[in-house]
Amino acid sequence: MEKLYKQFVESVTKWKNNHRKDDFFVARLRLTFYYSITAIVILGFSSILLYNTILSNLIQSIRDNMVDPYISQLIIDKAQDILLNRFLTINVIIIFFIVILGFLLTNETLKPIKNNMQKQKRFIADASHELRTPVAVVISGLEVNLNNKRLDIISARKTLEDTLDEMREFSKLSNSLLDISRYDTLKQTDYEIIDIQDLVKNIVEKNKKLADKKEIEINEKLENKANIKGNKMELSRVFFNILDNAIKYTREKGSISLSDKIVSGKYFLTISDNGMGIKQDILNKIFDPFFRGDESRNTTGAGLGLTLSKKIIENHKGTISIKSQLNKGTNVTISLPLSS
Repeated sequence: MEKLYKQFVESVTKWKNNHRKDDFFVARLRLTFYYSITAIVILGFSSILLYNTILSNLIQSIRDNMVDPYISQLIIDKAQDILLNRFLTINVIIIFFIVILGFLLTNETLKPIKNNMQKQKRFIADASHELRTPVAVVISGLEVNLNNKRLDIISARKTLEDTLDEMREFSKLSNSLLDISRYDTLKQTDYEIIDIQDLVKNIVEKNKKLADKKEIEINEKLENKANIKGNKMELSRVFFNILDNAIKYTREKGSISLSDKIVSGKYFLTISDNGMGIKQDILNKIFDPFFRGDESRNTTGAGLGLTLSKKIIENHKGTISIKSQLNKGTNVTISLPLSS
């Protein structure tokens, strides 16, 4: 018995420690309390009305069918006690289930908020790490050279050039972070009617030099003229980023194909490559901020390109999806609503 008691105390203590600093658990308790109070008040008023209605009908029925007033009153008193006990018992059971159900429902209510908070914390931590790296490189480089008593003009110039490169990366990362914040809010300012086929062909033309360096063949199968309403600069950024990734992750002498179609009032663009592909276990994280996939690829950038692309496409009321097989290639499909 004593052993069971100790186990119970340990379990309760562990439970308290786990939830002591859990703000969401406290929020769940508060929401459960408010839900329960509201439900109990409504239940109380409903029970009083129902109790009075049943009791008045019962009293009227007893008095109409009983001649002796004394016996009638005894029956009424007994019926009243039984009815009150039944109502109290039922209400206690209902209140118990209301509290339990409320506690469970608040978990579902707060789950999206909790997930978003966790994503924000992870984003802040990743952003801090990414911002800290170029700053640390600049500081260490400057400190080493300032402590070098034999520093000549050539070494000083090299240090300044390295510092400038790092600050450019820092500026690029800062701008990307600002863009993510900007694209979180849906804005349709500066939207215009765009010939999407011409826009994509223009982006392909700009990337051909990079593809030629790796002897990658780009096959265009764009056969559908379509107009959409959107921001030309933002959409160019998306298509450029997707095509740039395809070239970057496709081996030399590989191939990339672009095809389009129109289905149910939407324009679909698919960019396919026969590159290294993406592992299935990380495919669902590909749009997460700062996610780079296989670190062994030694790719540059902060891992914000696909995150920004997804936000831009969603702000245009479209969708972007990726299908990939490791060592076989990747297909990126973008859909955008046609201009009415």
